[in-house]
Amino acid sequence: MFCTNLKIEGGIRMLIGKYRQELDEAFLDLPGLVFFGHNISTKASHPLGLHNHDGCIEIVVINKGNESYYLENRKFDLSGGDVFISFTGQPHQSGNTSQGVCEIIWLQINPSARRNFLGLAGPYGELLRTRLFSIDTHVMKTDKEGISFLKKSFDHFLKHRTEDRLYAQSLLVSFLCRLLFLQDKEKRNDEFIENILQYIDENIYDVIKIEDICSHFHLSLSGFKHKFKEYAGVTPRDYINGRKVQKAKELLKAGKNVTETAMLLSFNSCDYFSVVFKKYTACSPTAYHQYLSYE
Repeated sequence: MFCTNLKIEGGIRMLIGKYRQELDEAFLDLPGLVFFGHNISTKASHPLGLHNHDGCIEIVVINKGNESYYLENRKFDLSGGDVFISFTGQPHQSGNTSQGVCEIIWLQINPSARRNFLGLAGPYGELLRTRLFSIDTHVMKTDKEGISFLKKSFDHFLKHRTEDRLYAQSLLVSFLCRLLFLQDKEKRNDEFIENILQYIDENIYDVIKIEDICSHFHLSLSGFKHKFKEYAGVTPRDYINGRKVQKAKELLKAGKNVTETAMLLSFNSCDYFSVVFKKYTACSPTAYHQYLSYE
């Protein structure tokens, strides 16, 4: 991610320092891996200028701290565990923002290296290459295990010993496979929660119990509550009540009175309906109904 002139030592280009190490394609000697770097910033540094990497994707892993990058007029604010990806030839920069106090590991991969891609034979290399270059998002998530794989991989490449190369290569592949696995898992979770949201909408006129949702989707109560809030940002009950209030507003606009609306949405009393409605709209359903009559 950082543009730096590398020193040439014995025909192999690398930069070694206390807080920064950069390894180039010749040093790494692994098909498809063009660059591998590790940087620890102990103070803010100059903004990263606009640049791109022809023929390569760049993967930047934020281990600690915060960074911001701009790509295609979009700003991406990143923190520990975030992975920023720029595709081949895409200009990116940090804008006018100084690069912050952080630790990052970044690498560049060339998709045209089809033979023994990242040290993998035949179909395995092609499968990983295809998956990497079908990524369609600029920000992904990794975890402590993934970061550990990547840091150890870099450390063993840095030793530049034959006996370390196999371990370094396997750790790098493990990091990339875990990154893709976590993305697939997140997509599956998103699709699963979307099915639950659809279930709630389809049953909005009924009494919707959290336990019934868990039973329908074969989930534990605690696991469902945690997963739902992580996705939606609110508890399941808050979401259900919010959707019921939204539907209530539609019914009131359509000419239903307050009592009819409460009964249609299976509230056990008009008083309880009023309490819930007011919580989400800051006014009572009666006041809202009167407001509609003046429009």
